[in-house]
Amino acid sequence: MSEEGVEPGSARRRSAVLPAGVAAVVVAAVFVASGVIRGTYPFGSLSRSTNDLGTQYIPFYAHLWDILHGRAQGDLLFNWQSAFGVGFLADLGVDLGSPLSLLVGLFPRDQIDLAVFVITTLKLSLAAAAMAAALLTMRPGPRWVAAILGVSYGVCGWALDDGSYVPMWLDGLIALPMFFLVAEWSLRRTNRLLSVLVVAVFWLSNFYTAYMATFAGGLYLLARLLTSDLSWSLRLRSVVRHGVSFVLGMALVAPILLPIVTANDAATPSPSGIFHASAVDVFLSRLLPLSEGVGRTASLYVGTIALLLALTLPFNKFVPWLTRGVWVLTIVGVAFSMRWAPTQELWHGFDTPNGSQYRQAFVLCGLIVAAAWVSVGHKLPGPVALLGGAVLLALIAVLSDGSPLLTEHWLVVLIVSGAFTLVALGTIWLLRRTPRTRRLRWPVAAAFAVLLVVVAVETTWTAVVTDEQRAKILSASNAPWDDKQTARYDALREAGGWPEYRTEPGTTVTPNDPILLGGQGAGLYSSLLPHSVNQMMTSLGFGWSGYGRAARSLPNPVTDAIFSVGARMRLLEDGAPEINRSAAPPLVTVRRRLGNAVPEDVNAPNAYAVQERLLGSTVYEVPEYKGTRFATGEVKLVAACKPGTSAFLYMPRVGGRARLGDGPWYELSSTRRPGINTSSPMIGLGTVPATGIVLIEVRFGAAPQGIPARHAIGCLDHQALSTAVRRLRASGATDVEAGGHSISATLPAGSKGYAVVAVPKISGWTCSVGGGKAVVPRDYGGLMAVPLTGTADRVDCTFVPPGLLRGLAIGAAAAVVTLGIVGIGAIRRRRTTGLRSS
Repeated sequence: MSEEGVEPGSARRRSAVLPAGVAAVVVAAVFVASGVIRGTYPFGSLSRSTNDLGTQYIPFYAHLWDILHGRAQGDLLFNWQSAFGVGFLADLGVDLGSPLSLLVGLFPRDQIDLAVFVITTLKLSLAAAAMAAALLTMRPGPRWVAAILGVSYGVCGWALDDGSYVPMWLDGLIALPMFFLVAEWSLRRTNRLLSVLVVAVFWLSNFYTAYMATFAGGLYLLARLLTSDLSWSLRLRSVVRHGVSFVLGMALVAPILLPIVTANDAATPSPSGIFHASAVDVFLSRLLPLSEGVGRTASLYVGTIALLLALTLPFNKFVPWLTRGVWVLTIVGVAFSMRWAPTQELWHGFDTPNGSQYRQAFVLCGLIVAAAWVSVGHKLPGPVALLGGAVLLALIAVLSDGSPLLTEHWLVVLIVSGAFTLVALGTIWLLRRTPRTRRLRWPVAAAFAVLLVVVAVETTWTAVVTDEQRAKILSASNAPWDDKQTARYDALREAGGWPEYRTEPGTTVTPNDPILLGGQGAGLYSSLLPHSVNQMMTSLGFGWSGYGRAARSLPNPVTDAIFSVGARMRLLEDGAPEINRSAAPPLVTVRRRLGNAVPEDVNAPNAYAVQERLLGSTVYEVPEYKGTRFATGEVKLVAACKPGTSAFLYMPRVGGRARLGDGPWYELSSTRRPGINTSSPMIGLGTVPATGIVLIEVRFGAAPQGIPARHAIGCLDHQALSTAVRRLRASGATDVEAGGHSISATLPAGSKGYAVVAVPKISGWTCSVGGGKAVVPRDYGGLMAVPLTGTADRVDCTFVPPGLLRGLAIGAAAAVVTLGIVGIGAIRRRRTTGLRSS
């Protein structure tokens, strides 16, 4: 068996516990130190909650905390608080699937930001430890180098730049080295059950980055097979074993994966991004320290030491030529795959993101670190290899010199780190040349300490620069939880009356205020927001952002009545909460008949008519109007309405601001980047004056836009609305009960027609009347409508996420097959052992 063999016991393997532990501790120290230096939370006043971290992930962690502590309206299957009621299992799998997410329950709720920071740090540390362990499993080598490379991977550029503010992606950072381990176990024909469980855990944690890590793990296995001395039959068996492990592991978590796939198919689509490969100098510059380009380029930094060691591989004579060739081609091939649109789409599941377009960059970081270990593991590179690596590093620096992503002092850091590396490794090489010094340990220990310090200082400096530059590029951060948030949270809990009525928190702080602050409202920011819900809310006049994936609250008395909003929070100028209450119909109302469908008018949608249909009463006057465009680009609309009514304006595709007469200005938020990124909500402009003349002035934003020819103005008659609400309350449910993923209502005796449930009609709901057969409810303008028999006085509806039952069946079958394979293997081993002993 040659040194490339993979049989167990082919070489003495030293414990990986110590280097893995060192790597984990140093990575945690680096991440914490960078926060201390920058003064970010929890070490200073600057917020860490950049972009989606504050608007999406922290609110979802808060909701998980509520579920774990029994305070949420909903459970793991359904979320009553967001978007007036949507499924939650798929969001749980996408954003909170990691078992580490459960740690949030150990923190106080007002310390959610701290919990997320701790979980993020722990994920980075686990990634570093996993990589150190995987490298030592790959082949024996200097444990101190394994620790250094583990650190280099744990705080690689992708981890610092892309993953640190998207915690769910960091599960992929851990998954990659763990999938390297699965590949090693496939080669050695060991750990059958553990291989399946590892795959299952990380496909559960975050299927998106696990998908990328799975491809990378396959490339790693291919490289290992091509450089091994196993027979071709054993190589084929290793591939089959590896594939079976992944198929079974993914099948085990089908109860989560299938609901995610189903929810994704039903989600609001967002336009695919247009991929443009960055210039070569920009691409290469991301390999170097102190570079930053979040979302624009691939974050490939792994530290100068790891990069230099990887670059010695082509010149290290101690590494067989085939091994050198295979690993160099693998690295180059993956790098080129990130610069060609078809393979770039493959890495992202055939969908080019419209945000960060190099989300798979951690894969190349991991392969570069593995290549560095291949060079070191055979034998520390000598002077020729170190010189060759230094020349390649210098060439990368020269080619990258014009990149605008390199910040001040990058060259100094590169030269100093490279010089320390060359001196330290050169010293060890010289010591091992003579018998007198070959067995000395303290010089090696000193070199390890020096290089570890160099890695820690360089990565900390890079982390500080990365965070500083990223904060300038991405949108403003949300402040961590404070006393104002506590006051809002307490006010909403005090005003709550669920399920008698909804308490709307608005979407002032984040689009996910209902799960961050409490209550039950329209707000939800999720990539899995159902398209049907988005369409329903848009037709009613609600606004949205994020290409339709972030639903926004609508302060409108008619939609409040439709969705049984009995209390609404608004924020005063000083940020203090104020609760406004109103009479609201119950969540389940009874209609003798369902109103006729509103004719669609693509050019001028009539949100007022849609609201009236779901309310069941006419409450708006929708007048004709005339518009005048001035040379300045402003437009004035003139219409006539009943004095004393409230004037509303609905221009979903217009950005700018509008006002009634000389009243205050109100924002119209529609933007185009490059398509329609946000949609403006219906806005209330004030009371129609005694003259009955409605004069509305519109000032456009960046570019003048067209005004709808009709249906833009509506005047609400509050007296008519009050009459409609009284009628719905009188005929509606006398009692409503809401479970984790169910709702039941007791109706007045003899109710006929339809029970309309003020919950979005999405796939997964079934309802029964009077304990009868459960059927799928009708779609009534996006709400659920259940036909009544005239004799039953109770309606019961239950939600089961689409794909869950099928997933449970697949998962159970996979568990049986896995246990069967493990059992058969155990029987064969016993027989083999018995034959040998006899």
